Amino acid sequence: MLTVGFLHVGRISKEAQIMVASVKAVMPGARIVQMTDTDTKPVTGVNDVIRKRYDGRFLMPYRLLHLKDFPPTDVVFLDTDIIVQKDLSPVFSEDFDIGLTRRYKPVRDLNGYDLAAEMPYNTGVMFSRASGIPFWNKAYEHCLTLPKQDQEWWGDQVSIKVAADTTDLKLKEFPCDIYNYTPRTQDEDVSNKFVLHFKGPHRKEWMLKFLVP
Repeated sequence: MLTVGFLHVGRISKEAQIMVASVKAVMPGARIVQMTDTDTKPVTGVNDVIRKRYDGRFLMPYRLLHLKDFPPTDVVFLDTDIIVQKDLSPVFSEDFDIGLTRRYKPVRDLNGYDLAAEMPYNTGVMFSRASGIPFWNKAYEHCLTLPKQDQEWWGDQVSIKVAADTTDLKLKEFPCDIYNYTPRTQDEDVSNKFVLHFKGPHRKEWMLKFLVP
C-alpha cells in the first residue's frame, strides 16, 4: 500500500483539502499522512497525523525533520498546492532509493537569474523508500547550516540538491514536465500530466476552480 505524506501547519486550507481529495480519487487505497505541529487540525480525509513541536520559525528544516523521521515505507511526499491526476504507484516499480522531480528548463526570477541552476529539484513531489532515510538526514543536517533566511524559504530545495550531489544511494530523476507540472495557463490541456503543481498566488486561484477527478 502506497503512503502519501504532506506537511501542513496552521489553518486548514482549501488547497490542502483539494490535494487530499485528488489523492483519494486516483489512489483510493493510499494511506495519507499529514505531518504537522501539536495544534493543527487534521485535513479531511487523512488516515494518520504525525505531530512535532514547531515554534513557527524556520519551516524548511522543520519539514526536513519530519521527512527524516517519517516511518520507513514507500512514500510520496507532496506539497499542498498539488493535484494528483494519475496513480503514482507504478513509479515504485523503478529501481531507486530516492526519486526526485527535476527541472530541465530554466526558471527565471525577476532579475533573470536561473533558479534551476541552484535548485534543480522541485520538492513539491518526491518519492522515497525506507532505504532513503539517510538522504533526508543529510538534507536536514545541511539545512541547519544555511543562513536564517534560507531556512525560512528555499532551504529545503538547496539542501536536497546538496544531498543528491553527495549521496551514495540510488537516486532517480523524474521530469517535472510529467510528474510535477506547473500549468502555464488556466485552460491549458494538462490531461497527460501525473501531477499538477499550482505554484504562486494566481495559480492557487486556478486550483480552487479545478475539478478533482
